[in-house]
Amino acid sequence: MSTKRISSKLLGDAGEHYALSQFSFAGNYAAKMPDNWEGYDLAVETGDGLVRVSVKTRSESVGWKASKWFNWDDRKSCDWFVFIFKSADGRLRSWVIPAELVEAQSNKPGAKRMDPWFRDLSWKKLTQPILVAYEDNWAMEKDIPVKDAANTTPADLAALLIKKSK
Repeated sequence: MSTKRISSKLLGDAGEHYALSQFSFAGNYAAKMPDNWEGYDLAVETGDGLVRVSVKTRSESVGWKASKWFNWDDRKSCDWFVFIFKSADGRLRSWVIPAELVEAQSNKPGAKRMDPWFRDLSWKKLTQPILVAYEDNWAMEKDIPVKDAANTTPADLAALLIKKSK
């Protein structure tokens, strides 16, 4: 496997195109917005209307090891987030999560923060049961039932993921 460094622009573009193809394979019409479009990257038709999707892509790198976060500007509105992680060995993991759930799970800036609009979601939170339930949620199911996150066992989570994939 190549160890060539990919620029953040190329990584972001690849993430958007990956998400676009996955939404299409799931039966949703989707379109990429022009580069530097304000607030979101894709428009996806869900059958209940058009939704705005922001795609955040990170790769396992030196920077990732120092800062395991996905971040965004909360002044820019969207309806859904797609978080894509590319591991060092090339495997991809992705989560498709309603924006209101992401906002509820994201870190809130402190009172003294210079940029109170800056939000982030840690890898630790993304890999907790409440958000893991949204992994590969390309059908954009909104209210995926998850038992009390503190009491969900790995077996429960595996059963949920198997049921979701059927």
